[in-house]
Amino acid sequence: MKTTGSTELYAVLGNPVRHSMSPVLQNAWIQAHGFKALYVALPVEPDNFEVALQGLAASDVCGLNITTPFKERAAAAALRQSDRVKLVGAANCLTLDRAGRGYDANNTDGDGLVADLDARASDWRERAGQIVVLGAGGAARSILAALSAHSQKPIHVINRDQDRAQQIANQLNPEQIQVGTWQELPQHLADASLVINATSQGLNNQSPFSPDFSPTQPDAVIYDTIYSPRMTAYLESAKASKRRYFDGLGMLAGQGALAFQHWFGALPDIRAGLKTLEEAFAG
Repeated sequence: MKTTGSTELYAVLGNPVRHSMSPVLQNAWIQAHGFKALYVALPVEPDNFEVALQGLAASDVCGLNITTPFKERAAAAALRQSDRVKLVGAANCLTLDRAGRGYDANNTDGDGLVADLDARASDWRERAGQIVVLGAGGAARSILAALSAHSQKPIHVINRDQDRAQQIANQLNPEQIQVGTWQELPQHLADASLVINATSQGLNNQSPFSPDFSPTQPDAVIYDTIYSPRMTAYLESAKASKRRYFDGLGMLAGQGALAFQHWFGALPDIRAGLKTLEEAFAG
């Protein structure tokens, strides 16, 4: 990739961030579209995040992805927030406003998961049965907001802190979203057509868990937002129950594609992006 003095710069900010696959993904799309741009990973110390944003805006860095642990702070520091960011209180995509010398905030996480479902399990809306979302953290908030916007199916959110989960349900759509405990999980899985793990359980093989998915619909989709490892105990359980299952690599491609669209005005090929990521993981 040839760079010149007119090459636009984009980046992902996080701590840690050197492991991020976003540069592989975004640079492949940039090259495919012929844009004069470069995407890099930039680690930021937590105490320096807001100062870093100011410096990057002053240096004309055109767009940013934001990852752990800065999504809430990115939303708060933005010049403007999208309706989705206002709703979930977190941002993973920032776009430079040159006039204001700051960033406008969007959140593409949840819509990225929906885009992945549309690409790999296009019948998910049509199937009868409720949706079950495990967890009520930042990722879950974005996912719940997107699911509520894209589907009228009943949604059950399972979380240890029921008050936190109920606050989210009340904020998003209390008529559509019900709250349950982990002890009640089997009854919520009964006849479910889509089950999404939005917790960190299983990440890097830490605290793996494997629910029994046999109560779900035979053609249910079992989705894990984790992509490291590609096959978690959660997905192994789905495989054992002969359910359709997907890891979070497609969500990474989906949210990245929507961020790319915010920055460049063109929606890249999500399937091509997923293939790029799969080849990178295969080494």
